Amino acid sequence: MSIEIRLQNFRSHTDLSVQIPDTTTIITGANGSGKTSIIEAIYIAYTGKSWRSNFPEIIKKSDKDDSQWWRVDLQDRKNQRIIKFLNDKKQFIIDGKSYGRLPQAARRPVILFEPNDMQLLYGSPSRRRQFIDRFIGQLEPEHTTNLNKFERVLKQRNNLLKIGQYSPDEMMIWNVQFASLSYEISRRRSQYLQNIGKTLSDKYFEISRDDRPLKIRFIPGAPLDQDEILKSLLGSNDLTTPIGAQKDDFKFLFNRSDAKVTASRGENRSIIFALLAATTEMARTLYGDNVLALLDDIDSELDKAHRISLYNMTVWRSNTIATTLEFTGGDKQINIDLDNLG
Repeated sequence: MSIEIRLQNFRSHTDLSVQIPDTTTIITGANGSGKTSIIEAIYIAYTGKSWRSNFPEIIKKSDKDDSQWWRVDLQDRKNQRIIKFLNDKKQFIIDGKSYGRLPQAARRPVILFEPNDMQLLYGSPSRRRQFIDRFIGQLEPEHTTNLNKFERVLKQRNNLLKIGQYSPDEMMIWNVQFASLSYEISRRRSQYLQNIGKTLSDKYFEISRDDRPLKIRFIPGAPLDQDEILKSLLGSNDLTTPIGAQKDDFKFLFNRSDAKVTASRGENRSIIFALLAATTEMARTLYGDNVLALLDDIDSELDKAHRISLYNMTVWRSNTIATTLEFTGGDKQINIDLDNLG
């Protein structure tokens, strides 16, 4: 699905128009040229939010202009989208109809991979949870709703424990809500990671030609049973909530060993690329080519041969937009060079 997009007063761009085909498109340019801003604008147009910052921070900074607005116009084969931010107010206009927030029916699944994702293997459990939650939330918005509810319940429960003044009935209300939400969140994470894991070894082989097995193991932060979670909470004397989805994690098993311990730097990057490919393939199996993949500067440490291998993977051959410093692909990709864009 080809995209025509215009950015006005958007980060480093005063007024930029770009046409992006539905094949693999690689946007290149020097650091600071605004490659990521294009990815961000597309992400906002299809999801209604930015992963980088809040909306006021997007406004282009200039000593000569104190404007308090930005605008994105996006046209694809389905509809026209205009996103305006003016005087701290958001406006989403879809085919002429205006909304204060992007309607669910107007959202398009977008699978985003950004440089921080390359630290999944060695990063904190919270980083890994954020990665899988962002993915699930794009395909099942209810998951994001449950996460927000869960955070509020967890905070309220911990506040009661800290104060120490509550009735058994009051705590039971929060315990029941916590157990229900924790179970549902962990169940979804486990299910999605299990499905991603089915093709992980194949994707790793496609990238590296290495046939050693690669698997994902989900590590739940609580029993995967709602009644067992509730029973554990009732039997706890901790002053904070000791179990729950807030403690979920997952790890990679490479050749049956913990990849965090045994994988080399190059193997680590190949493992993450295999994860990205398996994740995108799963999304497209469920939702078809409507799923858009955005790859933001994830290939910075790859040589030319490995970049070509990465972007030649079958999963990236359509509806994929990547940003990088320079184009080193082949005839399967389209290059848009911001440094020479007229």
